[in-house]
Amino acid sequence: MQAVSVAHFWRLGEQVSSSKAPARRATALDAELFAIRLGVVKATSFDVKCIIIITDSLTAARRAVDASVHSGQAHSLAIVQALRGFFTNHSDRLIHFWDCPSKAQWSLHFLAHEDATSTKIAAGCHPATSLDALQSKSAAARATRAILNHASIGEFRQCFFPAECTYCPCGHCQVETCRHIFANCRRFAYFPLTDLVPTVKDFVKFLKEHPSAFAFSSQDRPPSKLPEPP
Repeated sequence: MQAVSVAHFWRLGEQVSSSKAPARRATALDAELFAIRLGVVKATSFDVKCIIIITDSLTAARRAVDASVHSGQAHSLAIVQALRGFFTNHSDRLIHFWDCPSKAQWSLHFLAHEDATSTKIAAGCHPATSLDALQSKSAAARATRAILNHASIGEFRQCFFPAECTYCPCGHCQVETCRHIFANCRRFAYFPLTDLVPTVKDFVKFLKEHPSAFAFSSQDRPPSKLPEPP
């Protein structure tokens, strides 16, 4: 089955419209980003000064206005384009993103959530698949890399390739470690840790929400043979 993205539009306490579209084979994050796109593009077509986007994924909300290369970039670009027109020459216009977990079952958000989860659309023989959906299949491998500390991160390079850069790409850590990626890295919606060791539940959730974490890119593959110890 395909993922389904849904957006409901309310104005002055009344539902005025709704949008629904198949998100193809995608992760929950991809589908939520698509739903935000549906919401923003439609909402900016109304004559309004303030738009409130209610979502259960702050990660998707952050990605919505990130035009850099990532899974679902086309959705982000459509959102940015719509907001550009919405804000141009209108200094009094606003947009807010509200975080509302699905388990809260708040009426406005829960209706859209139920609409999306109750809609079933067959994937077909060769469905388009998002980048994150492809990478999510490697979750077991990424978990193993993180646990064994054998991933393309600064801590690994410091140990086996000390001449290479160990800095985290976020620019806020001299040695990119697994703990930093999980708990502090600004590239991800991090999980501030109160305990020394994250729970398995938190770890699995993190890997599902961030398919690029602990993944080797095509230009950054692990070496086929490690250097001999001195």
